[in-house]
Amino acid sequence: MNELIEKDYIFDLQKIKETIKNNQNKAMVIVNSQMIITYYQIGTIINQRKKWGNKYIERLSNDLKEYGKGFSYDQLKRMSQFAFAFTSEEIRAQPVPQIPWGSIITIMQKSKSHEEMLYYINATHKYGWSRSMVLNQIAMKSYERSLIEPNTSRAVKTDDSLNELFKDTYVFDFIDKNNLNTEKDLKNQMIDNIIKFLNELGPGFTLAGKEYKLVTPTNKEFYIDLLMYHTKIHAYIVIEVKIGEFKPEDLGQLIFYVNAVDTLEKTDRDDPTIGLLLCKNADKFVAETTLKNSLMKLGISKYKIIEELPEYLEKKLNEK
Repeated sequence: MNELIEKDYIFDLQKIKETIKNNQNKAMVIVNSQMIITYYQIGTIINQRKKWGNKYIERLSNDLKEYGKGFSYDQLKRMSQFAFAFTSEEIRAQPVPQIPWGSIITIMQKSKSHEEMLYYINATHKYGWSRSMVLNQIAMKSYERSLIEPNTSRAVKTDDSLNELFKDTYVFDFIDKNNLNTEKDLKNQMIDNIIKFLNELGPGFTLAGKEYKLVTPTNKEFYIDLLMYHTKIHAYIVIEVKIGEFKPEDLGQLIFYVNAVDTLEKTDRDDPTIGLLLCKNADKFVAETTLKNSLMKLGISKYKIIEELPEYLEKKLNEK
């Protein structure tokens, strides 16, 4: 390095060290946020010297050894990429500093566009996804699905308040279609993969029971496929699953279960019970006509196996 560059380098190094020290003090209160901001600030400094090449980053990593492995050559390269990927306005406006560093790196590496990256950043913050969950959602093309289902309003339902609760289509990456012959097979595979199933349902869903037993005052027994409880809206959710196409008569059973749970399980602290029929396919006209004028909170959604996802996405895009 010539004398001018050497002077600039010493200035950068001092500035980076001051940034680390200042934010380390603040990090006593908010560890992750300050660390992410520190990385962004360092990445910004590095990017101002990009024309100096990788030797600059190598020298920095060596001179920052006193601060630990978090400032290795690879980490400094990631900080540079991070600062290049986001504007300072986005750092302030988006929940980026509240996302774990490992998840941010994964999202940057896997996203094909800036819009996709911001989608996964916001979804990770909203739903509390771990890094493994982020990878799973990317594999299930959550972003691409959001483009054809910008919100959940396409789900056939009786009440707009269900928009945030039900999706038009759920995608399961754990279903073994070779061992899917009955509704019981589907329920078993959902329960065997309960974490992935709950993650696809969305935040707030908890499992109250599979084949949940209801006993009437007249000692008749009935079994709900899946009884869920939603911790955010404080209501039971009855889920009935069908491996075939929706038929109007399927709804009668769901309505009975919803009313029965309201009578036998619901307490004064709970909101009215909600029903979801989860089926392989549903004709929109048949589904909407079946639900028409119902005063109950009911929804009809479809499910897809991940192998069917590419064909499903292509078909949806062609419909637009």
